[in-house]
Amino acid sequence: MNFLTIVLAFVSVLLAAGVVYLSVQLYRKEARLRAIDIMQPGADEMYPQDSAKDFTVTDQFLYDRCCRYMVERKPYLVTDYQLQDLANALFTNRLYLSKTINRFSGKNFRAYVNYYRVMYAMELFRANMSLKITDLAQLSGFGNESSFLSSFKSVMGEPPSFWCNRIRLKYREKL
Repeated sequence: MNFLTIVLAFVSVLLAAGVVYLSVQLYRKEARLRAIDIMQPGADEMYPQDSAKDFTVTDQFLYDRCCRYMVERKPYLVTDYQLQDLANALFTNRLYLSKTINRFSGKNFRAYVNYYRVMYAMELFRANMSLKITDLAQLSGFGNESSFLSSFKSVMGEPPSFWCNRIRLKYREKL
């Protein structure tokens, strides 16, 4: 009877570990899909396939938390937002967070934040097409217009003025 109890306890622990593992895998997949759905065009670029090969579930979990925090809280709207601010908000080490962001997104912290700023600027413009480039830069957390212009071109592959004109034309064609 004692041996049977030990075997049952062992099997229970194995089942619990399997459930936890599957739950984490499901959570990762759902978080990735939610982030891509929420973030507009190009969001799938935040998850390059080959850069995350040697990472643990913990690393992925931190990156997913980071992405979710950026989408939900929009801290990038603060002009002087720093890596230490994000690390404090996520209760983690600044260097560990930086390495995680670099490896999962393929971007340094500044480019990572600017990506979210550009996506937000695009949302703003879609909501109000009368906004000027300087307004978009300021409202989306950029310190100056030139950093907005270079970040926008880096993310979208074209200057914001071209993109805005193209969106205006599409809007007019729908009317």
